Amino acid sequence: MKAHLGMDITEVVMQTIEGIIAKNEGATLEQINDELIIKGLELGFLDLLKKEYSGLTPILLDKLDYNDKTEIFTKKKNKKFTTHIDIKLRIRHYLISYLRRMEREKTHPNFDDITLNIIPLLKNGITPENQTILTVLEDIAEHIGNNSWKLKVIGQGKLFD
Repeated sequence: MKAHLGMDITEVVMQTIEGIIAKNEGATLEQINDELIIKGLELGFLDLLKKEYSGLTPILLDKLDYNDKTEIFTKKKNKKFTTHIDIKLRIRHYLISYLRRMEREKTHPNFDDITLNIIPLLKNGITPENQTILTVLEDIAEHIGNNSWKLKVIGQGKLFD
């Protein structure tokens, strides 16, 4: 992809893909395509991307995990994002992932356990302050018991609109 689109465009493409996945906790090929079309139109590389689109799916399959049943691409487990994504969006992504895993293990972690587990994943330039993590945590989770946390259940058990 770098050889055909150029280094700058490749970075924008990967940042767009990782951004939509982080924002939605995964994305379908259609969602990724829609975001890339918008970004391509905004930045003037849609024609180049269109020529190389047939090569995008193998790249997605190589760099991301794909669920055949849901048809959703997600970040590979225990892998960091490779491009710059807003710190609060990255925190949100890792918090949701960690808290979902804790729910499957029937555990409600405390704040110290949460920060201990996600801060190593966030070291991509700037390490966030605990207050930033707490602010995002309060938005997506509820405080239960003695300093324990669990994901909020909204509507039909979905966290996102």
